[in-house]
Amino acid sequence: MNSRQWWNGRWSRLVRRDVFVRNATADRWQVELRRGGPEGRVRTRTFDSQVAAVEWVESSVLDPESGWREV
Repeated sequence: MNSRQWWNGRWSRLVRRDVFVRNATADRWQVELRRGGPEGRVRTRTFDSQVAAVEWVESSVLDPESGWREV
């Protein structure tokens, strides 16, 4: 699996949040946190493995009670 994506289930640009986990290089994975849809503010964080990146997203970003879902 090369990438994963989650979003908070909201369409409005003001409250939409997206999270992407992508393979940045052969041995690095990048988490992209996006606020406001495609044109919104972006923050990134890099990890040594996909497992580490997904674990961080699941423990630090996603709140199942808030409607987050994987795309």
